[in-house]
Amino acid sequence: MNILEMHDIHKSFNDLDVLKGIDLSVSQGEVVAVIGPSGGGKSTLLRCATTLERIDSGKIVIGGDVLCDSADGKIHYCDKNMLSEIRSKFGLVFQNFNLFPHFSVRRNITEALIHVHKKSKEEANKICDGLLAKMDLTAKADEYPCNLSGGQQQRVSIARALATNPEIIFFDEPTSALDPELTKGVLKVIRELAQEKMTMVIVTHEMSFARDVADRIVFMDGGVIVEEGPAYELVTNPKQERTKAFLAGY
Repeated sequence: MNILEMHDIHKSFNDLDVLKGIDLSVSQGEVVAVIGPSGGGKSTLLRCATTLERIDSGKIVIGGDVLCDSADGKIHYCDKNMLSEIRSKFGLVFQNFNLFPHFSVRRNITEALIHVHKKSKEEANKICDGLLAKMDLTAKADEYPCNLSGGQQQRVSIARALATNPEIIFFDEPTSALDPELTKGVLKVIRELAQEKMTMVIVTHEMSFARDVADRIVFMDGGVIVEEGPAYELVTNPKQERTKAFLAGY
């Protein structure tokens, strides 16, 4: 079963065509890494999949529900209730954490559980405690983000994304704001999620990580998918000259 289906996705900003007919499917339990140069459309693709940007044309299906589809030359998005249902099916981890600075770690994780997903405070705290233990952050439950390292903040972000038990998690450059030492801890968590068969789409510049953890790698440049294939094979034996040139820098 495909958790994510994106068909013929087009997106422009003014006169700049950023996505030029992208087709991408992600099956249940699959880890897909999206790589490519800056400005190639990777983050825009993620923002379109997670409703942060509206596409100009194409079709997006998440967890079997249609988010949007083109008809009569126009793009039509689902209604408000379906949009809420679809958003509950995915988690999103940003490169700059996006934690609420005035909330404790616990409240950052439980806020949506209580107020959006209508969990009891007791149930939300139980979920939170389990995730903090998983992230090795139990002692930080009552701390505020400003008192955490970047790596700890990113692990809180991952815990928050996992809290609602999503069908798929999107990561947008999850380690780009971290130094190499802190990067290790975040990548370790993502590796463990991959081993647990969490469905993930990861935009990353960490080539060795993508090679070792992803099932499939998608290489984007200029708003199109230049090449995709099994992760290890694509990194070690790319077919397209543009892919070879990009990977030669790593």
